[in-house]
Amino acid sequence: MWKCHTTAKQQPVPDEDTLVFWEGCRRGRLLIQQCETCQSFRFPASPLCPECLGVRSTWRDDPGVGEVLTFCVYYSELAGQAWKAELPYVVAVIRLQYSGVKIVSRLVCNDVAVAQIGLEVQVVFEAVSGHLTLPQFVPQSVGDRGTTQCKTVRS
Repeated sequence: MWKCHTTAKQQPVPDEDTLVFWEGCRRGRLLIQQCETCQSFRFPASPLCPECLGVRSTWRDDPGVGEVLTFCVYYSELAGQAWKAELPYVVAVIRLQYSGVKIVSRLVCNDVAVAQIGLEVQVVFEAVSGHLTLPQFVPQSVGDRGTTQCKTVRS
């Protein structure tokens, strides 16, 4: 079985196209790029609109409410030994209700059985360093399992 041989958790590297997004996350805001020509939202951020090839865009606040489209539960540290303490963990594709964009992120819950397609989720933010804060998602409601199943995310 293939495994990553890094000793630290892999983290995104902000670039000139995504810097506004990451700064928004650091401030607890989910900012999504919107084309000024055709009004379509896009994620990840890019210099050109994939719909109309427009070059002008603006950043809009997204409330961060969405639903799980699909997910994967990791039971092995495929991404490296640094993830071993997190096992099992869930990575999900979330469709945001406001902007309609899809974002790949962690679904943060102690009980991986909570993860299901169609689960309504809300964004939370975790500061992983002094300059990087990650958007993650938690269930809006975990039904009769109670809200104690969700981890507290450091801010």
